[in-house]
Amino acid sequence: MYPKNVKLFDVKIQENVDAYLVPLSPKHLADIKTFWKHRLDQSLEEDRHWNWDSKISSKSTINFECYALECKQITQGLIVLEIDFHRSRIELSKNLVYVDYLVTAPWNRPSIQYPPDYKGVGTILFGFAISRSFDLEYKGRTGLHSLPKAENFYRKFKVEDFGKDPDYLNLRYFEISSSSAQKFIS
Repeated sequence: MYPKNVKLFDVKIQENVDAYLVPLSPKHLADIKTFWKHRLDQSLEEDRHWNWDSKISSKSTINFECYALECKQITQGLIVLEIDFHRSRIELSKNLVYVDYLVTAPWNRPSIQYPPDYKGVGTILFGFAISRSFDLEYKGRTGLHSLPKAENFYRKFKVEDFGKDPDYLNLRYFEISSSSAQKFIS
């Protein structure tokens, strides 16, 4: 199953290039320290202060899956999924895949670098979360709490907005229904 080959759009050469979804490894965390941290520290991004070593070490149970998206052997994005704890708000009591974290490298964010190096990192990672939901027989149901700057990213996929969640840092909760997930994957 891994590495899973996907295509990213390379903005400089204006064409799709090979990229790979792989299970997260220490190499990816090293990439964050080496390549991401300095650029994020200089930004106003909402995740600039995140300590990935501690975030990942707290996710070491069988309930979590962590993946990286690599292109040209550099980490372009990360996703952390919780696969068996959260329940759907659309289809009450049904399981869903919960996106705990989804981030793209600083050079792929138009808010930090314009034009970005690659387009499609977030879309590929979100699509992967939906695919995992289908793999787990959750029918594509996927949910997450979004940082404010990412809210419009999820809205463009017709993900249902349940509003701000006072029990989760007042972040907006989004969830994609089975039918919308099927359309997203198609």
